[in-house]
Amino acid sequence: MKQLKEKLAAIVNYLPRERPVVYLDYPVHLNFGDILIMRGTEQFFSDYAYRVIERAGYMNFTESARRAMPADAVIVLHGGGNFGDLYPVHQKFREAVVCQFPRHRIVLLPQTVHFQSEQAKRASAAVFRRHPDVLLMVRDQRSMEAVEDLFTPKVLLMPDMAHQLWGGLPAKPASRSGARLDLRRKDIEATEPDGAGMEAGRTARDWMDFVPVHQRRVFGLILRWHMLEAKTNRHLGARQAWYAYCDRLAARMQRHFEPYSVVQTSRLHGMIFAALLGKQVVFDDNSYGKLGHYADQWFNQHPGIHAG
Repeated sequence: MKQLKEKLAAIVNYLPRERPVVYLDYPVHLNFGDILIMRGTEQFFSDYAYRVIERAGYMNFTESARRAMPADAVIVLHGGGNFGDLYPVHQKFREAVVCQFPRHRIVLLPQTVHFQSEQAKRASAAVFRRHPDVLLMVRDQRSMEAVEDLFTPKVLLMPDMAHQLWGGLPAKPASRSGARLDLRRKDIEATEPDGAGMEAGRTARDWMDFVPVHQRRVFGLILRWHMLEAKTNRHLGARQAWYAYCDRLAARMQRHFEPYSVVQTSRLHGMIFAALLGKQVVFDDNSYGKLGHYADQWFNQHPGIHAG
């Protein structure tokens, strides 16, 4: 895990520390995996003393912020698993940024690439190819092969940004020796119905199941707050409120994980978060092999992580 964090240090060779950074497409949803990536990204900015002059999600990147983009700024796009056509909102946002800022360096943090449609992939690649200075980081070899010589000549293989959190999550020893937490996808990337393959007496949960109803309502208010910023073309503090919410959410998630010594999961960041907390991990793949490809790439020497 320490070596994976150290590998991320190579990003400074492509993201000059003397230039201002604009961080775009930070996640505003309750998929804790993306929140871990965001927190790892912010830790990276802090550890390497970057000057981040603007932060925005896809819904609150205001027109005034676009017009005020400094000529020397580097645009950094959030990493994750939505590069492709499964989540078109984020892909279309990236494409719009690439089109709007042809003179700025654009760095896409580590992505898993998955297109269901070859036509959609080639249409997206055509947009990226028109930009002269795009660096695309990918999280596994299959993603590398999917984009190489198609989207941009600058492609870099890197582990997930959440690894920057290694050493900063002091965890308590498991209080239930041998106890197993089951974390299973319940979205479009799931491979089986809820509860399928589960042992009797065990219940699978997904990220959302750890968020109380009243906290979901608070999230809804913060999401509308972001949309209001776009409507009014003004910063109204939505990002600060969201980051504070994410701090509390991360602490809650850690408390849920801490009692268990083993985590079985079909969530990539269930695997990564458990590893960051020093847990044993048994993983089952998602619908397109994201966990298996990631584990083959980065966890093949990790004694505590194996396929179910």
